[in-house]
Amino acid sequence: MTANPCSKFLASPRLLLPVAVTLLSLVLGVSLPSEPKILGVLNNFAHAPVFGVLALIALRLIRIQRSFASARASDYGIAFVVATGVGALVEIVQAFIDRDASFEDLGTDALGAGCTLGIAAALDHQLWPARIWSGGRVAVVVLGLCCGLWALFPVGQAVVAYADRIMAFPVLARFSSSRDLYFIHSSTARLSRQPLPARWARPGDDSSLRIDFAAPLWPGMSHDEPQPDWRGFSALVLDVTNPDETPLRLTVRVHDAAHDQRHEDRFNRAFEVPPSTRLALRIPMQDILAGPANRPLDLAHVAGIVVFANSESASIGRYFYLTRIWLE
Repeated sequence: MTANPCSKFLASPRLLLPVAVTLLSLVLGVSLPSEPKILGVLNNFAHAPVFGVLALIALRLIRIQRSFASARASDYGIAFVVATGVGALVEIVQAFIDRDASFEDLGTDALGAGCTLGIAAALDHQLWPARIWSGGRVAVVVLGLCCGLWALFPVGQAVVAYADRIMAFPVLARFSSSRDLYFIHSSTARLSRQPLPARWARPGDDSSLRIDFAAPLWPGMSHDEPQPDWRGFSALVLDVTNPDETPLRLTVRVHDAAHDQRHEDRFNRAFEVPPSTRLALRIPMQDILAGPANRPLDLAHVAGIVVFANSESASIGRYFYLTRIWLE
């Protein structure tokens, strides 16, 4: 009988359970920092290879339990259910040990298991006695590869976003495509890419970020990871449009990697944008450097920009546009 191809990738059966326990311990006990964002993405992606290996271990144990009887396609289905079931249990356990339980992680677990099992099934000569690649064999390997690519997709998104960020510098934020929102978020406003109304539009403008107030307390947007090294530049500039008939009072905040979350430990500046006006808010770099009360702001490691309405009772439904943020 032809040896199961999974045996090429797995150690002695006596080591299978310790290997599985070790992998699960790593998932439960080890995690990369959530910042920068790429590390959080890689941390989530790590579930795919871990549960891919666990799925192969489950398949191996199923074959051992049946004393290596003839291969069955159902073995792969059972191994997939076991691996994803263990993934669900891991997420439940994480909810009780001060870790975030996540359906996204469970989906990545399933994709990792589907990837390895699909490829293993295609290589399993017990399932496909003929030497030629049949339609079923092609289908399972394509399914496995698609699962792997799907699991890798967030990593690819992150790589493209970081590459775009580097190429656009000294432009820190622009909104010409949906990719430009990768580092932008808000918990107090609805963000959407829209062209400026004709009244304020200029030739060559890209889309702008429309920021609709969704909460009365300091609604705005955050750029979580601008290109960090601002040394050698003279000013930060923000292109803002206030379409309303009343003044717009904004605060621009800049903080570095050492920021301790106190108001006094960052740069803050209030602006008033007149009614129905498009305005460039220009902030000298020396002012940003001197922003924290007790130390200079680290211009080599800038960690975030926040633009928000400086009001604790902002009118929900009001909005403004942010077209670009850059250094000069």
